[in-house]
Amino acid sequence: MTLHLCTGSVISKGSGGPRGARLALVFLAGLATVSCPVTRDVAMGAEINDQSDIEYVDPGYENANVDARDSGGTDAGQGDLREEERIGEVVGFEPEPLARFFEALRDLDRGDREMVRVLHWGDSHTAADFLTTAIRRSLQVRFGDGGRGFVLLGRPWRSYRPVDVSLSATGEWRMERILVAADPATLDGRYGLSGVCAKSDEHGASSWVGTRRGTGFGRKASTFQVFYLKQPGGGSFQVIADGRVRGKVSTASRRVRSGFFVLALKEGEHEFGVRLLGDGEVRFFGAVIEGDGPGLVYDTLGVNGGFFYTPLRWDGDLLAEQVAQRDPDLLVTMYGANEVDSKSINPERYREKVLKVMERFRGGAPDADCLILGPTDRKTRQPTDDSPDQLSWIIDVQREVADEIGCAFMDLRQMMGGPGSQEMWSRMSPALAQPDGIHLTVRGYRDIGERIAAELLCAYEGRVEGRPCMAPRVEK
Repeated sequence: MTLHLCTGSVISKGSGGPRGARLALVFLAGLATVSCPVTRDVAMGAEINDQSDIEYVDPGYENANVDARDSGGTDAGQGDLREEERIGEVVGFEPEPLARFFEALRDLDRGDREMVRVLHWGDSHTAADFLTTAIRRSLQVRFGDGGRGFVLLGRPWRSYRPVDVSLSATGEWRMERILVAADPATLDGRYGLSGVCAKSDEHGASSWVGTRRGTGFGRKASTFQVFYLKQPGGGSFQVIADGRVRGKVSTASRRVRSGFFVLALKEGEHEFGVRLLGDGEVRFFGAVIEGDGPGLVYDTLGVNGGFFYTPLRWDGDLLAEQVAQRDPDLLVTMYGANEVDSKSINPERYREKVLKVMERFRGGAPDADCLILGPTDRKTRQPTDDSPDQLSWIIDVQREVADEIGCAFMDLRQMMGGPGSQEMWSRMSPALAQPDGIHLTVRGYRDIGERIAAELLCAYEGRVEGRPCMAPRVEK
């Protein structure tokens, strides 16, 4: 892939190592419960599902980085759910809309390409990164670990701890994102690929992204890409790798647009960072950490409290520029949980918004396939008449839009077992869902993520390899 450089330089990349052996699907560690805390920063409007003041602790977080190649396929010290303990259904989906994505995976499998990329947007279920990590790891075991992908810089929120990468920051950072209830006049929409940005003008403020030490996913990287805003009066920053300054970037520009700095080194263990020079405000959208390949990269782009229509308030040009920079083969969305509490939407208006958002996401990658994941089950108000509850028609609208624009669709509520399954999952021991009636536990997110990945892999095998898969769940 040819990388577009808006500024800076590329340092020549060393040769990549051999591809690891392919093994059975790996299970993500099921640990403690997970939340969706965020910092109330750019706008203080009343948010429906913004649990800013709650922080769930994951005491075994560091143990979630054991590679299947080293552990026989199960993260160390973690017990897996037995098949008879699983509640839910095999939902299946129409694989034809993912034909190009499956062809890309086939070419990767045959050694005819170096990387396949997936972008996954969503709300707090996505932002937690446990469900997406289960999908990522399952696909990477099968097709190779291409790297952790996109992560946020600065201090996004207290519990922002994406799996399979190390992050840290020093100095003062202002995190901004859009809350649906916020006054549009207070927002500029310049939040980039994931809908969250980090701003600072403090001299010496820094943000660091590194590979994981020892065994596990994410232990090697060769490329570090910084996504930032070019703007009038923009400040400067240094790019640092392994303790050495590798470049200096000015973000000053006559017009507002996305900027990208790409640093390439020999694949191995690295720590990358950005450090501000204090000569003006710098706004970062995030950074990408990848290896040489061949392999797959799965970006987690979740925003706590997000609605399907939140991205309509992001700057469309910046979003398209940054989607194009990632050059994805598949676009995934997972929204709907927060809309259940909204009293201002109806099926017609919601359908229009979902269509517009999908058009916006696809604007930067018109040739990429798309997959809409319907929301998981949650507690919802039951209507007084015979009309469907709001979650049901939200799922129906997403399914109809997917069919209309040629996206695949998976019904995650049905995958959990249908209406009422969230409560059943919360009563299990250990629990698969949290008592808030909305979110899952780490174990529950892992379970759903494994099922999504298993169904994707089965569809791939049936279409590309010509063999039916009769067991769409991950085998023990």
